[in-house]
Amino acid sequence: MDKPLAGMTVGITAGRRADEQARLFQSRGAATVLGPTLSLEPAGDDTLLRAATEALVERPPDYLLASTGYGMRAWLEAAGRWGLEHALLAALGHARVANRGAKAASATRGAGLAEWWRAPAERFDEVVERVLGEPLAGARVAVQLHGSALPAAVGRLSAAGASVVEVDAYQAGMPADDGPARALVAAVLAGGVAAVTFTAAPGVHNLFAVAARTDDAGALRDAFNRSVVAGCVGPVCAEGALQEGVVEPVVPERARLVPLVDAVAARLAAGR
Repeated sequence: MDKPLAGMTVGITAGRRADEQARLFQSRGAATVLGPTLSLEPAGDDTLLRAATEALVERPPDYLLASTGYGMRAWLEAAGRWGLEHALLAALGHARVANRGAKAASATRGAGLAEWWRAPAERFDEVVERVLGEPLAGARVAVQLHGSALPAAVGRLSAAGASVVEVDAYQAGMPADDGPARALVAAVLAGGVAAVTFTAAPGVHNLFAVAARTDDAGALRDAFNRSVVAGCVGPVCAEGALQEGVVEPVVPERARLVPLVDAVAARLAAGR
């Protein structure tokens, strides 16, 4: 079998499906270094989540903006623990469901919710723009967040006259052990890594935060802009890289794991 990446090392910052990603690169001949920079955990304090759920059961939404498959499933699992899953699904069944991408669509479809619209480029701002094209005065909109607040999006929907209910079923943060991420930064700065992959914008920011602890954020940025390929799974993730000063992140046409690996491998092979 052809091994186009033989002799190269790829850093992987994902926590979920990192082993699968590593196998894909290894099948192309690359060595891999795992340095997780993102931890997705169910919300520790579910008081706000339960209050939002009960509010939507009491007054069902007209629109549901679904951001992530993980978040939707975590929300429904939490509702099940409270004995509210059936009531919640009945309430959401009244809504027009707008999905950010395929993973959110899979989760909502799996819950029996019909898809009304899906963002072509899998960007949440597309979902917001589409819903803003609807008559929102007096409408109720449930916004499923992705581990962090979206004040600009919520503000725009509210300004259009909607009553917005924010739902956040998980937290996106730094892994409890940042040792592997620190080791990845050191390997990049030592010139031993040809590419680093990212599957979420917070993961990009967290790698730079780790580097900043040793005053190496600038050197990390220079490495990405000089010789190290930054592979981002989709445009939202790439925005995180651009915000950190990475000039040309590699982004596949489809925001999926295999296309990400293919795109990074193609860039590395072309640069040999």
